[in-house]
Order: sequence, then structure tokens, then C-alpha cells
Amino acid sequence: MLNGEFKSYWSETASYETIVPLINMGFDGLKSAVIEMLSGDEVKVNTATFKNDTVNIQNRDEVLTYMIHLGYLGYDQNRRSAFVPNEEIRQELTLAVREIVV
Repeated sequence: MLNGEFKSYWSETASYETIVPLINMGFDGLKSAVIEMLSGDEVKVNTATFKNDTVNIQNRDEVLTYMIHLGYLGYDQNRRSAFVPNEEIRQELTLAVREIVV
């Protein structure tokens, strides 16, 4: 701000390389859920199964919960659903999904 330069802070503090391995875990419906969120939808997620153990992630909900913890996804507690919270993250997730498709 002091230099009068305004730009996305997210793209310089995180990278899609962080989430590609998570999505590559290939849990049933995970990639589809990410694509669904990229289109603007929310997806149901059970956050109760995640035990803050990032080494032994075992299912789609644990990956999505971890992505919520990392700030890649927002969470609506009333609807128990995850969503892409802003455009900067949408761009990072789009790159991650493209990386997996290739």
C-alpha cells in the first residue's frame, strides 16, 4: 500500500502445488467436488472426521476439511458445506485441477 501497488495477496503467499497432492489422493468424488465448487456451488462436507493428522488423510471429507483449515475453502456451518471463498483461490484451484487432468 505504501508504494501505491495493489494486487492479489493470495497468489504470493500460497501455491496450487500445496493442494495438487491432496486432490491427487483420488478419493471418490473429490475431484468432482472441487470442480463443483469452482462452478460456484457448495458441497456437503463432514468436518467431524478430520483429526488434524495431515499424514493419514483417509477420505474426501478429510481432504476438504484440511483445505478449509488451509484457507483454500470457506465453510458454511449452518449448511455444513464447503465453497470457494474468492476469485484468487478459484484461480489457484483451477490451476490445481488442470494439473491433475494433464
